[in-house]
Amino acid sequence: MRPTSDDSSHATPHRDSLASDFRLRSSAFGADETRNASLRLRSLAALSGSLTDALSPEDAAALIEQKALSALGATSAVVVTLTNFPPCTGPSAPHAAPLLTLVHAIGLRSEIRAELERLSLDAAVPLAEVARSGEPLFLHSAKELRHYPEWGATMIRVGARAAAIVPVWANGELRGVLGLTWKIPRTFDEDERAFVITLGVMCAQAILRSHLRAAEQRSREEAEHANRTKAHFLATISHELRTPINAVMGYTQLLSEEIYGPISPLQKDHLGRVRASGLHLLGLVEELLGYARIEAGEEVVRAEEVLLEDVVEQGFVLVRPLAEKKRLKLRIEGHDAPVQLLTDARKLRQILVNLLANAIKYTPSGDIVLGVSVTGAGEGAQINFHVTDTGRGIRAENHEHVFDAFWQEDATTMPAEGSTGLGLSVARQLARLLGGDVTLARSSVASGSTFVLSLPVRYEARSRESA
Repeated sequence: MRPTSDDSSHATPHRDSLASDFRLRSSAFGADETRNASLRLRSLAALSGSLTDALSPEDAAALIEQKALSALGATSAVVVTLTNFPPCTGPSAPHAAPLLTLVHAIGLRSEIRAELERLSLDAAVPLAEVARSGEPLFLHSAKELRHYPEWGATMIRVGARAAAIVPVWANGELRGVLGLTWKIPRTFDEDERAFVITLGVMCAQAILRSHLRAAEQRSREEAEHANRTKAHFLATISHELRTPINAVMGYTQLLSEEIYGPISPLQKDHLGRVRASGLHLLGLVEELLGYARIEAGEEVVRAEEVLLEDVVEQGFVLVRPLAEKKRLKLRIEGHDAPVQLLTDARKLRQILVNLLANAIKYTPSGDIVLGVSVTGAGEGAQINFHVTDTGRGIRAENHEHVFDAFWQEDATTMPAEGSTGLGLSVARQLARLLGGDVTLARSSVASGSTFVLSLPVRYEARSRESA
């Protein structure tokens, strides 16, 4: 029966009302979806920034879980990793049976948490299945939870009605599993699935970074321990060597002075050679001892007021015999006015002696020049020493190695020239301890070298870390 005109007039507004209500509901639903998507994006952005911090594996997992709970409304979260995460390289690693180990959990009852502490990879639970397959698993209702009878019954008993379990991947390898549960059935749309999977990836990367940081810290501590052990060994050996050397030199001196009776000229000459060799050996031991003190961080700066001219003259007194022995001319050029320094005079003298002795050692003939200049004024004044020789020089490709400890351009020269390869290294470290530096200004084969020592005129005390 056709509707009358009156019926039609009543039906049309009703249909319009239904259509309007549907549009409003659709619009509201679309707005909710947009808000949820926006919330998830903001959560991922905030999480990405937070995971750059230095976090432990437990803290990283907890952060991931909290974001999942807040963005998706989940009621519990758990992160488990394979027992070989991070990967082990030891001989026993390939033979160990794989297990899932609990890293962190939120919202789980104690009895369930205890079962997840060490979970076999072949267990009949979703966490183990995802670890075996590497595929995400989404369980929408209690009916789907019961596909895993024992586990499902337990989860339903504690109030779970839906779950999402995703693999935790890092560097293309499965590292563990992230699991979430809800108290009501849930339909996981494509965006939510992608969000949970992304959380798994971020979780793995964060945990991997934390393990790498921990490994790096252990390596650094082991290296520092090795350095301290080396420095202690050098200091001990150097000290033990110095005592008998001093005894040898003392008795040699007594014999040379004929305290115990006359000796022949030849015997005196031989004793003189023994003493010279002893002095040289003692110098090498002192270099090792100084290096050991620096490496162990035991060198301290004892700053005092001192005249530049006095320190330079004291250094020249020590190296002048070496230059005269090789018939080299040793002279000073530059600043003539008195300069008052606030620095550690002993360390400055040692730096100058090391630089001058190095120049003398590798210069067969010619001049050794110490140029002195002052730049700047007031608190920023700086004293500069240029040590220039006419020696054999250093090849360009080796310039970067000249300050390396124990390094020598031609190691075969060590026995003849008696070098430890520590002079320049110690000089630079002492200079930096005094607030300055030693650099190689120029050097070329057969044209000699110029090393520059730069120091503040007024030393400013600094912490050991900054020094």
